[in-house]
Amino acid sequence: MEEKEIESIAVKAMKKFPYKIKNPIILFMKKKEFSKYLNGMNLVKHLNKTPCFVAEMKGGDVIYYCEDIINGLVKGLRKETRIKFIEGITLHELFHVYNHMPVNSRSGALFSEELVHEELDEKFPEQAKVLKRFKKK
Repeated sequence: MEEKEIESIAVKAMKKFPYKIKNPIILFMKKKEFSKYLNGMNLVKHLNKTPCFVAEMKGGDVIYYCEDIINGLVKGLRKETRIKFIEGITLHELFHVYNHMPVNSRSGALFSEELVHEELDEKFPEQAKVLKRFKKK
């Protein structure tokens, strides 16, 4: 999948989000730069299993995607499943924006992740089901 296709799917997913938030900007990074940003977040990093993340910036939130990581994860999947995956990771990040939880510790990060997984499962079960496949790997 190329950046434009990923972005198109992400924008459509944002329109499905059920809560009022200011939609984040979508940006793409190469894997090396993406890795550096993850290092700066002081969280346990699983580079090849982290296709995107949201960052709170001065002008608003930004969802950063890594095309290389996404393509590595969805390689060999049906197109419909790849779309659900992109929708799922985007909606996942939107729940982080909506919850607006400051994460200052590993336990806080784990709590935030579990809350988002529950919210995604409740509101978007098809996308949650696709993402659960990757959590087990």
